[in-house]
Amino acid sequence: MFVAVGQSNMSGRGLPSGTTDKPADARIFQYGAKVRTFRQATIPLDMLDTARGISPATAFAREYLRYQPANVGVLIIPAAHGATAFTNSVGARTWNVGTASAPELDLPALALTQTRQGVAAAGAAGYAVGLKGILWHQGEGNWWMSTAAYGAKLDQLIAYFRSGLAAPKLPFVVGGLAPEGIAAKLGLANVDKSHRETPARVASTAFAPSMAGGVYDNDPVHFSRTGVDFLGKMYVIGLAKAAKVTYGPIPKISGTAKAESTLTALPSYWGLAPVTLSYQWYRSNIAIFGATAASYKVGSGDLGRTITVKVTGSKSGYTSSSRTSAGTIVGK
Repeated sequence: MFVAVGQSNMSGRGLPSGTTDKPADARIFQYGAKVRTFRQATIPLDMLDTARGISPATAFAREYLRYQPANVGVLIIPAAHGATAFTNSVGARTWNVGTASAPELDLPALALTQTRQGVAAAGAAGYAVGLKGILWHQGEGNWWMSTAAYGAKLDQLIAYFRSGLAAPKLPFVVGGLAPEGIAAKLGLANVDKSHRETPARVASTAFAPSMAGGVYDNDPVHFSRTGVDFLGKMYVIGLAKAAKVTYGPIPKISGTAKAESTLTALPSYWGLAPVTLSYQWYRSNIAIFGATAASYKVGSGDLGRTITVKVTGSKSGYTSSSRTSAGTIVGK
């Protein structure tokens, strides 16, 4: 489960580049802000406001699932709202902790309640739920703040979420503002600097940069579909940095599975480079002694058995992770 918070870009402004979007992914779910049910994610997500395009949270979920086994899904808690800020203004929705003038304007508290309800709803649907991180994209509404002032408010919000969810090391990934928007609005450079400095201020956080050219021609603030997809990938990398864990895709096996042939593991790209990869081959789910190289020579004893390979990525200071291939049955 991932909580998606912030303002309009997180809510979803990226429109499909063609006439239709990619087919819905059956492994991506949402617990909506307006319709509080556990269900398959939609485009746009059911955010606090009325989004009109794909959110980077959805792009993130699609990319994240490329590195997960088939039995893992993503539950998004869509809790963003366009045109919101850290503010003390009476009658305004605010990301300030504890200063909202009415409960329905208290965005941190609303997101916390929605997250707790989402956990319960997914559990009631029969899923085991693990809260894995918070994705944040906001700042355009606070162009007038200094770097230090914005950083103090953001750090307070991070602490609030971690305390309320009883997860003191919960990864928190800050998405970068559009470079075009920073250049067009005086003061946003201060917010951008605060975003980039967050990992130096707060443990288990990361910064996910956006790309130049990823906005609409007449709108320097909001990400196009290209910008949303790029940011989704950067959020995955940021999550790995914040969680201090390596990540990689499900490996594939190359070669013909028959006696005396050689099978080779194809691990593809692992992050965060440099990552040391190790291998373990299995025969019908039992580790094969000594089969710890990238290649494995099939023996006569493997006939009719299912061969798989597990790839583990290791990096100093990071938690190692492992991915196991689909099985291939050895024939004659």
